[in-house]
Order: sequence, then structure tokens, then C-alpha cells
Amino acid sequence: MLGSLSVEGPERHARYELLGELASGGMATVYLGRRRGAAGARLVAVKSMHQELAADDAFAAMFLDEATLTARIKHPNVVSTLDVVSADGKLLIVMEFVEGVSVGRLLELAAARRTHVPPAVVVSVLCDVLRGLHAAHELVDENGRPLSVVHRDVSPQNVLIGLDGVARILDFGVAKAASHRHVTAQGEIKGKLAYMPPEQQFGEPVDRRSDVYAAGIVLWELLVGRRLFTARDDDELVRQMFEGTVAPPSTVAPVPVPRAIDHVVLRALSRERQDRWWSAEQMANALRAALEPASRAEVVATIASIAREEIEQRAAHVRALQTSRAPRLEREAQTVLDVLTARGNETIPEPVPFAPVTKVESPSARESARAVAESRAARRAQRRAQRRLRLILTLVGVGLLVVALMVLALVLGRKTREAEGESPSVRLEPTTTPTLEPSPGPPARKSRKMWGAGSLAAAARDRITADPVASRQY
Repeated sequence: MLGSLSVEGPERHARYELLGELASGGMATVYLGRRRGAAGARLVAVKSMHQELAADDAFAAMFLDEATLTARIKHPNVVSTLDVVSADGKLLIVMEFVEGVSVGRLLELAAARRTHVPPAVVVSVLCDVLRGLHAAHELVDENGRPLSVVHRDVSPQNVLIGLDGVARILDFGVAKAASHRHVTAQGEIKGKLAYMPPEQQFGEPVDRRSDVYAAGIVLWELLVGRRLFTARDDDELVRQMFEGTVAPPSTVAPVPVPRAIDHVVLRALSRERQDRWWSAEQMANALRAALEPASRAEVVATIASIAREEIEQRAAHVRALQTSRAPRLEREAQTVLDVLTARGNETIPEPVPFAPVTKVESPSARESARAVAESRAARRAQRRAQRRLRLILTLVGVGLLVVALMVLALVLGRKTREAEGESPSVRLEPTTTPTLEPSPGPPARKSRKMWGAGSLAAAARDRITADPVASRQY
């Protein structure tokens, strides 16, 4: 609960100074802040819900859920929540400040410079992301009960690569957990459509494998250097996701990619969740086995070569905020929330996005996805029925052929015996030579062969009837 998150009154704000705005999104604004303590000062990121949303109980519950959840997760690959400060019913989430660049921005810059992220660096970044997700998925409450956390918004914009070479997952604003106060309404969809697994588009229950699917898309895009799913509108995007074929990265990447990585990616992107990696950790292990991850130094060198100007500009902006805003805010530490509200309308231009992403909070995309899926399911069922009919006709044909051959063998055998009976017999004197019994003739051997073929056909029919797995293949 809130007490465990060190939430206190306004006096606690004296420990923090807001220096200026870093970014603004649909729900909240993130500010650069400074946290003062006995050990000295530390830069932090302070997230505050937009004033117009703070009065909405549903949004307030989501914000509080994010604060509660991220404060529980202590992992080097998840952006840490350091504190949650409350005053007059308003919340500030104080997080670690990470200097670096998002995967989304890195892809934009790489495309603009006609360069790419080396596959080994991609593996290092994704293994970090998967480890962070696994830590969230494994989270338990005070009594050891699983919280069943699902991020639900894994995307390039929510992966931050620090100047220390470590990738971190952030923004659990639409995450699902068993302990959440805000419950997503049935049929309501949250997240970015282009990274959303089928079950999430349907508004069905999600689990950790839903995040694995989204991580698979991020992996594909980093390897290939472009968006996996692009379309003019949501309906076309959904149709592409359900009916399109995902190309193995090794066949479309601008640089050589080990074919072993194709299996990792394509399994993560299975439309049926039972066919995916069952956990983020399992996927990370498979990815490391496919290609040795780059070192931290190699990751740092890569982002520096691709995003050097971006990083330098952000560093200059941070230095300017520290020198220009700190003195006044330090004198007004007790009214930090008022300062935050007054600055709420100021914006810093956002960089051009890697590609437009769609936030979905209505059932329209779910209906489109369901229509496409039902159409695909009907076609699959029709193809299975056609294959089953062909199999039955084939087996019937084989059976009729076997019967015909057996009848032919019997007729030939009877004619042979009749011919032997009509031919002159040789009588031998019983006192000189005993009568010899005739040996079995060729027709009997032919009959045994026909019996064997019939048994094989019957056995094949029995196996297909008895084996549900074999039956499903047709």
C-alpha cells in the first residue's frame, strides 16, 4: 500500500527540486529534478500526471497503480522508482534519471544516417529488456502470491539504452497486475496497436507471453531497421498482422543475421500464444544461444556513433536546466507542486517519431481483429475439411483396390485348381512308390501378400482415427 512507498506530506518535497521539463506524453509530464540527501545531490526524473486528468478517478488509479508497481520492481533492467510523493491528493513519481536514448529514437537516427544497429548489440539490448520483463512477470506481493504483472506496452519508445550500455524497460502506465485498483473494462484495449498480440486486440486476458510477442516485434525491427507492421489505418494494420507473413530477419536485414535468430523471432511472433516462448527468460536464453551478446562497451560505442548529436544536445539541455532553474526552485521547495502546475503548459518539441504509433482505447480495432481472425479460422477449417475428404477418398480407393486384388487372386486360384483337376493324373503302383502330397502352389503365396497389404491399409486407417494429433494434420 502507499505507506510502504514512503509517501509523506508536503515537507518531504524539500528534498526535491524541479529543474525543468524533459518530455510530455498523453497522461503525464516528466521533469528533470534534483534529490538532496545526506550523501549529496542526485539528478532524478519526476513524473506528474496532467492537471486535467488528476481529477479523473480512473486515471488517478492508473497513475497510483504504476507508482505502486514500479516501486516493487528492483531490477537493473527496469527504470527504478525511488519515491512517491503526495500532497493535496496529487502524486509525483520520482524515478532514476537515465542518460541515454530510446530504441525508437535510435532506429529513427539509424535510418536517417543509412546505418544499422549490429546484431550482437541488438541481442544485448533485447536480453536486457527480456530480463527486466521477467523480473516484472515474477513479481509477488508481501505474502508471496504472484501479482501476474503484464507490461502491455512493450515498444521501442519504452526501451531506454543508457550511456552505461544497459537497456531498461520503462513506463508501466498501462500494465496489468492482480493488485491494481484500476481494472480495465472488458473489451477495452490499452497499448500500441502495432505491437499488440492478437489476444490483447481481442480484449481477452493477457499473460507474460503477450509481452514476449511485443518483444519479438521490437527484436525484428532492431535487426531489420524498419517497422514490421505499417498501414494507412487501424483496419489495414490489423489485417496485415493477422494475414501477413513475417519474413525471417536473416532474409531482409541489411547485414548478415544468424539464421538461428530467425527461430527465436518467429516463435515469439506466433499468433497462438501457446506456440510462443513461455517466458521472457526462456526467450533471452534462446537469443543468447543464437548469438553472443555485445559487451557493454560495444553497446555504448554503437549508440554514441549513431546518436552522438542527440546525446550531446540532451546533455547540454540538462546542464542548462541545472544552472538556470536550481536557485529559484531551491528557494521555493515547499511549493514545488505549484511550480509544476504553473509549468504544465510548457512543452519541449519532441523528436520526429520513428513511425506513427496508435494508442488504442476503443473496441474498434478489436472488432476488426476478430473479424479477420474469424475469416482466417473459417478458411483454415475449410482447408482441413478438404484435406480430410481427400484422405478419406484415398483410403477408400486403396481399400477398394485391395479388395479387388484379393478377389482376383481368389478367382485365379480357383481356375488354377480346376485346371490341375482336369489334367491327366499319373497313377503309381502303391507297392512301388507311395503317393506324394502336392506342395503349396503360388496362389497361396500371392494371397498372403494381399492379406498383408490389406492389413497395412487398415492399420493406417486405425492410426489416423486413433491419433488425434495425426488427425489434426489434415
